[in-house]
Amino acid sequence: MAYYSEDLIDEILASTDIVEVVNEYVPLKRRGANYLGLCPFHKEKTPSFTVSADKQIYKCFGCGQGGTVIQFVSKLENLDFRETLETLAERANIDLEKYKTNTTVDPKKDLRDTILEINKSTARYFFDALTEEVKKEKSILKDYLIKRDLDSKTITRFGLGYGSKSSETLMAYLTRLGYKKEDILAAGVVSKNMRGDIYENFAGRLIFPIFDTRDRVIAFGGRVLDNSLPKYVNSPENALYHKGSNLYGMNVAKKEQLNSVIIVEGYMDTVAPHKSGITNVVASLGTAFTEKQAKLLKKYTDTVIISYDQDAAGQNATLRAIDILVKEGLKVKVLRLDKEDAKDPDEYIKKYGKERFEECVKKSISHIEYKISRMEKLLEDDNNFDNKVKFLSRAADILATLENDIEREMYVDTIAKKYNVSKAAIESEINKKIKKNVKEEKVVKVKEKVAERKEKGPLTLRKKQEEYIVAMLLGKDKKMINQVLDRFKERDFVYEDVRNLFIFLKELNNEQDITKINVLTRISDSDTLNLITEILAINLSDFDKDKLYTEMDKTFKKYYYQNRREEIFKELEKENISKDEKEFLEVELKQIMLKIAKMK
Repeated sequence: MAYYSEDLIDEILASTDIVEVVNEYVPLKRRGANYLGLCPFHKEKTPSFTVSADKQIYKCFGCGQGGTVIQFVSKLENLDFRETLETLAERANIDLEKYKTNTTVDPKKDLRDTILEINKSTARYFFDALTEEVKKEKSILKDYLIKRDLDSKTITRFGLGYGSKSSETLMAYLTRLGYKKEDILAAGVVSKNMRGDIYENFAGRLIFPIFDTRDRVIAFGGRVLDNSLPKYVNSPENALYHKGSNLYGMNVAKKEQLNSVIIVEGYMDTVAPHKSGITNVVASLGTAFTEKQAKLLKKYTDTVIISYDQDAAGQNATLRAIDILVKEGLKVKVLRLDKEDAKDPDEYIKKYGKERFEECVKKSISHIEYKISRMEKLLEDDNNFDNKVKFLSRAADILATLENDIEREMYVDTIAKKYNVSKAAIESEINKKIKKNVKEEKVVKVKEKVAERKEKGPLTLRKKQEEYIVAMLLGKDKKMINQVLDRFKERDFVYEDVRNLFIFLKELNNEQDITKINVLTRISDSDTLNLITEILAINLSDFDKDKLYTEMDKTFKKYYYQNRREEIFKELEKENISKDEKEFLEVELKQIMLKIAKMK
């Protein structure tokens, strides 16, 4: 297990240009000294995502996200800190061996790394078992592979394996390699029953290793070779594997230039198109599509074509996936197979071939058209007035979400002709829905702003001044840093987030120098990281630092005296205050009033 010294961080940040890295994910345009683009962390039409080549940081003024290239890659690729360092080091051709250390880290990370190692060994065990099994003259597995038209090239590409029932069990094999029983169980490659006996989850099954986008085995799926149940077993979620954060086949698909990605349900629905040369296909590991999977797709394409099964469950899942993908800002289409005797891509390609499947892909309809067509059942009886009203209302709901007026008008024209409904009626209903949506959005935005004010308070001059103090600590002037730390105390900070940051920097200074690298690489909390990035954007070169320090000193003292004055007033109003205490407070109050007067 590899851990790295802090020198690696310095080397990575010195060798990596954040503008180049970000530009690989987000198209950037130069605006003065900075670069501007659409934020990858939230949906927006007007660019508010800024990258500073000088400071080597990014900041979105829309959602508040910010940090160095390390935080950018970590958040966008969903990597932990160590994995991010390894990714960036590999990109910069940095020799990691020079920076290895024995520093101890989070035990949860230890477990994740151990599971990765166990999965890698398990995948090798399954692959070798398949290789040996197909050498036999008679084999159920061999017959199944021929039946499913799985050749050696496809088997190797996807790392397929076999849950052998050999003399050496998987448990025995992994134990022989030195893995602990509790770690093997935590990886989920074997299980324990109620009696405490270990059993093989994947015995007798065709194995589909699940890889992440870094080509690491994170889980397994296994299919029976006959008609027994359950048809599939899958790795349980654990410290490493979270089903809703990954896509089967994404590691293979992302190697190509992806103008679009076809998303399917199952393993074979992915493997079959790839074998035939259609390489932009991935599976959602079940039909419960998630926001994290949508974000993962967005990294590689802007168009997604959904090709779930044609049954009721698959079609309902399609509707759910559409909403998630559209919300993420992706263009969404739906692929409908033109033959009822093929419920999924695997069956269709086997029966009708690659070319015909590609024709279906070309004819994929927009998500709007798909949603409207799903409501056609309301019009089964043309004479049913209530059904026509329901259809018109629901179609208007869908069309009201369209932002492109031309596209909306085309749909209105189509619906009017196809369903014998007047264009005027449809347009009138759409306008009502749009006005209602706008009104609701305004109410939501007002509520959000009110809630934000209550939570954070207004960004007053006072907060800006507190941020200036922290900005001085993040500068390179050692004399000023010491001066600030000597003069200002925790009590001087009214805003909790800035106060906590000041405390953190003060404690850091007791251990080592306060530098941008030391600070940014030690903070994992996103809110604090965003605040740091915001403060780093303050250009102190625009100020006379000594003059600014003097002004801050005066302002903070005045604020403290004013607060203390109010506290004394409240103390003097108490009924049970003693005579001595009252006299003491009155003397203090007089001194404070004089100090405040001198500051005016």
